[in-house]
Amino acid sequence: MAVARKKTHPDDSQIEAYCLGKITEPDLTELEEHLLICESCQQRVMEGDAYVRSMKSAGTRFRALEQKPRRTWVTLGLVPVLGIALAAVGIGTFLRINQHTGPRVPVVLEATRGAIFAQAPAGRPLLLNPRVDDLPVLATYRLEIVDRDGKRVLERDFAPGTGVETPSERSGTYFVRLYTPEGKLLREYALEIQ
Repeated sequence: MAVARKKTHPDDSQIEAYCLGKITEPDLTELEEHLLICESCQQRVMEGDAYVRSMKSAGTRFRALEQKPRRTWVTLGLVPVLGIALAAVGIGTFLRINQHTGPRVPVVLEATRGAIFAQAPAGRPLLLNPRVDDLPVLATYRLEIVDRDGKRVLERDFAPGTGVETPSERSGTYFVRLYTPEGKLLREYALEIQ
């Protein structure tokens, strides 16, 4: 009698390697298949991706600061600094007032490996264009958007090449899922709204 092998969750080193893009086949395929069905591991990958992005961003800012000569209030002069500050306040006010208007922002959703997310601005309506090149050819797919807690935000039918219009959403991480009309999950894309 054959004993079924128990499926286990990837350990922290495997999640870290995946987030850094350093995991290789066949481990990569096995891990991605597990991520399609395991919400707790999806959360672990999101946290790992966020950590990697923040470390890269901090390193870039740190290197930029090291290369710039330090300026003080005295060397900049008070008048230009106050002018810049007032302009920033004016622009910020304009953007807050107009953040819910304007054309839809196009967002291409592609299947990628590692720490790459599609990104979009918060408070703006979106036009999502999921890439379906390597999926079964269907006239329509069912598209679902859920927040990081798995709560459904939107559900629509999607015909390839048309895009899906969405209302504006708050900042956060969302998942866009494509299903067959019968409900079989085909692909999940991560979408970060900032």
